[in-house]
Formats: sequence, structure tokens, C-alpha cells
Amino acid sequence: MKYTNITPSFGVELTAGTQLAEFTDDQVTALKQLAAERGIVVVREQKMDMKGQAEFGHRLGALMNAPVNKTDTPEELIVIRAGPKSKAVAGQGWHSDVSSEAVTPGLSMLRMEVVPPSGGDTLFADMYQAFETLSPSMQTFLRQLHALHEPRGHYLYQSGAKKLEELPSTVHPVVRTHPLTGRNALYVNAGFVAKIVELNSRESETLLAMLYDHVAYSVSIQCRVQWAPNTVVFWDNRVVQHHAAFDYHPEVRLGFRVTVVGEAPCLADVN
Repeated sequence: MKYTNITPSFGVELTAGTQLAEFTDDQVTALKQLAAERGIVVVREQKMDMKGQAEFGHRLGALMNAPVNKTDTPEELIVIRAGPKSKAVAGQGWHSDVSSEAVTPGLSMLRMEVVPPSGGDTLFADMYQAFETLSPSMQTFLRQLHALHEPRGHYLYQSGAKKLEELPSTVHPVVRTHPLTGRNALYVNAGFVAKIVELNSRESETLLAMLYDHVAYSVSIQCRVQWAPNTVVFWDNRVVQHHAAFDYHPEVRLGFRVTVVGEAPCLADVN
């Protein structure tokens, strides 16, 4: 695969003319490795419909459960939609998808069909760099900690559950090791984390606020994707957070997402 870097160390865009539907199994494997190393992969002008996206999703691995759709959308796809009546959109605020699951997501694949005339970009942040740019002392401290991830209200529509109490809460390490790269990444996000288990409330709130600010304001670890119809973006939830900009009301934005099952987060080098 040929590509250009979005930033020197984070994100790539595959060269024009690349069609995912034509990928061999070896190319699919290479795509997953590239996403693990670079965080996000952008592919433009895809000749792909909902059925084709669902089929490609299965080639990436086992898919996480999607809610029951009341339309003709394939059951594997989550609909991402905003329009004139929307007061908020899914994906606002920095987060990693459904980190409250015991087995957390690997890749997400989002394909956009309808985009506003302007706005509607998605921002991404590199959690490898988020961890690596902290001081060595802070890195050592964080390796000892675990965070409680709880489901939030915005996740109900994705899960198919009727009450938050039906959804799991899970403890994960604050730093996780990517199984394909061996690199460590920061793994706390404002979308799902309730507290740091080993700290008292004030300590936990202070530390989490610092880490969230570190992600939100460190522009050198971020990149921004401007959508166009038929653009597909892959990101690796194990090492990437994202934030959907809702700056296009009352315009319409419509996309479809599949999410691949990852594994239970773990830290390989607790020293």
C-alpha cells in the first residue's frame, strides 16, 4: 500500500485510486498493522455501499454487537446521523469507543455518505504520543494505576440496552500495550472513565483532569480529518481517541460505522 503521512508521526492517507473492495487478505492484514502503527488510515472515493462495508468489516475480524436497526441497514452497522433537529451528536468530546467493555474495541471503520458543505470534521489524538510525552516519573506512576470505565447515557443507543444498569463497568489499566506494536499508550478518556481505582476522589479528579487536558491541548499529537462523501476512515481504539466536531447545524451528516472486537487491555511491562 502506498500512502502519505497526515502528520510526521500520526495518521496516513492511502493514495488515490485505492479501493478497499479489491484488497487481498494480505492487504487487509497490512492495513490492520498500518492502523496499529500510525493510529488512523484515511481512504477516499470508495465504491462501497452498506453491504460492502459490512462484508469488509468481517474481513477485519469479529465485529462488536450493534443495536437493532429499525431500517434496512445491515445489522453490523451503527448509523451515525445528525440533522436539523439534532442538539448534539454521537462522538462529541475526546473518547475511545466503548471502553467500558471488558473486551474493548480494536479497529473502527467509519464511512461517510452525506457531509455538510463545511464543518463536521473528526479530530484524532495519538495515545502513544500522549503517554510518551509525559515525564518518565509520570509514566512510571501511571503504569501502576487502573481506571474504572463506566457506560454513559450516550452509549445506550449503541448497545441495545434499555437501562445503564444493564451495561458493564470494567477496570482497565491506565496504560495499555498494543499487541501488534508492543508500544504503550495512555488509556483513559472523559467519555467513560469514572475514577482512578488506587486514588482517593480528589487525587483521581486532579490526575484525570491533567491527563484530559494533556490530550485536548497537545496539538502536536493530533490530526484532523475533513470528510467527503465516500471517504472511509479506520482508527485503532486501543491507541487513538477521537472527537466529532458538531459545527454544521442544521446541515445533515450521515455515516455508518463497524467496530472490530479487540481484546482485554493489558500492560506488558509493569516495572
